[in-house]
Amino acid sequence: MKNFLRVLAVASLLFAQLAYAKEIAVLLPITGPMTQIEKSELSKEMVEGLSAKFMLQYGEEVDRFVKQVFQEESKKNDCDETNCYRRIAALYHAEKIVVLRVADIGKGRFLVTSHLYDVPTGDMTFSQEEECAQCTIEKLKNLCKELASRMSKAK
Repeated sequence: MKNFLRVLAVASLLFAQLAYAKEIAVLLPITGPMTQIEKSELSKEMVEGLSAKFMLQYGEEVDRFVKQVFQEESKKNDCDETNCYRRIAALYHAEKIVVLRVADIGKGRFLVTSHLYDVPTGDMTFSQEEECAQCTIEKLKNLCKELASRMSKAK
């Protein structure tokens, strides 16, 4: 009887862990007219904001693989960003792709675009653009924190 109770307890714990398991997401390299240090700071804000919902894959190794995938895909006649996302997700066993792009739109203004792509369904489950006027790195960091918070609430 003791063994049965132990097995039952272990099974319950495993089931609880599976029930609360986080989805795996890959944070693509942040793009934009910033230094590598600034991009790292923005990545840190995204990771902190999304880590409650996702187990995030990010960093130099991910950045190198993403660059390689996009370079290889761009050589094809039927180049498709979705194919890149699928290949990236497959390597990391991820369900989601997180994208953050920063574009300089002039006079100290930046446009920050964030996307959450669901790989199995092929749907963009979150997409938002925010303009940052008289933008500094601190304003961008706060905006990333806010976007990550909104994204983590998306389905």
